[in-house]
Amino acid sequence: MNKLPWVIAVVLIAAIAAVILWPRAEKPQPEVVETPVAVSEPETTPVPEPPPPPPVAAPEAPAEALPPLDESDSPVRQSLVDLAGSEPVQTYVVPAGIVRKMVVTVDNLPRDKVSMRVRAVPDLPGRFAVSGSEDAPFLGEANFGRYRPVVEVVSSLDARQVVELYRRWYPLIQQAYEELGYPGKAFHSRLIACIDDMLAAPEVPPGTRLVRPKVLYEFADPDLEARSAGQKMLMRMGPDNSARVKAKLREIREQLLEQSRAGWPNA
Repeated sequence: MNKLPWVIAVVLIAAIAAVILWPRAEKPQPEVVETPVAVSEPETTPVPEPPPPPPVAAPEAPAEALPPLDESDSPVRQSLVDLAGSEPVQTYVVPAGIVRKMVVTVDNLPRDKVSMRVRAVPDLPGRFAVSGSEDAPFLGEANFGRYRPVVEVVSSLDARQVVELYRRWYPLIQQAYEELGYPGKAFHSRLIACIDDMLAAPEVPPGTRLVRPKVLYEFADPDLEARSAGQKMLMRMGPDNSARVKAKLREIREQLLEQSRAGWPNA
């Protein structure tokens, strides 16, 4: 059975891009604008000068520009550290080509497999655990514990913040997606399709039969084995972990659709 990396968190963070580089620039202090007013006054009675108008609020300074895609690794990684802490980032995120590899990973999730060469994250710590005998292996509960640290991180993410930050980074994400071979296609649509595919994953309980035709384990049920890479990731997590991730994916999906209904990113 294929070892898939931390792809669920990639969907949410690359969604995913639960990262932001620079805070918005500070607003300049408003200036008091005094408008001279011409006043006719009698020769003997002086008229007091009118008070100055209230301060005029300065417009909000635009957000600082994003870095070039080729120079985004360091700020993206630091932003992930700010979001999730240094240990999860050190464990689960590759050091180079982060945005491009996140885009490739998300694009591959609804497919048969995730490319191991260009994935955004390394192998999940530990080995895939099975129960039963070599001749009759099955999916055991011992394997589900490997995913709990990832699920805890995913569950702690704020869906609205994730999508706001995803929107902030979207120009680089879209650029990477077009470079992947989709000119004129929106990554936003692909991301929603990816989430929909993962939400369709069936619940796979412990005790589900496995086979090992070669080196890797596979589901014995052909229908389960034919599922997408993203669905099989959820299926291997176990029912409880999968349910928690799906709940967060639904929150993310609703936030993404709110952006779509408002006309973004095609506005």
